[in-house]
Amino acid sequence: MTAFIVLSVLALLTVGAAALPFIVIGAAIWLILIPIRLLFRLAGVILGMALGLIGGVLGLIIGPIVAVIAAIVVIGAVLAAALPLVAPLLPVALLGLLVWAVYRLAKRPTPAF
Repeated sequence: MTAFIVLSVLALLTVGAAALPFIVIGAAIWLILIPIRLLFRLAGVILGMALGLIGGVLGLIIGPIVAVIAAIVVIGAVLAAALPLVAPLLPVALLGLLVWAVYRLAKRPTPAF
């Protein structure tokens, strides 16, 4: 059992020693590329701010137009939803108009001399 533990530790040390150059090379590449990464980050921040500003201005310009269109759509939807509810009352309304017309014809004012 002791031999197995010793051989395992030696294997881990060997693999660790073999990985050490790759770790050093990776760290060196990471350090070398820091200025390029910072440059890209700065360009991304500047571009993001510019696009955000353009989007905000376009939102201020287009927002009221979209709000008016949305209000018209909502009013149209309310009317379209209310029309089927009011449609069965149409004969009653027409009958009321007929009664009103007959009343107006029957109650004509007499001409004053």
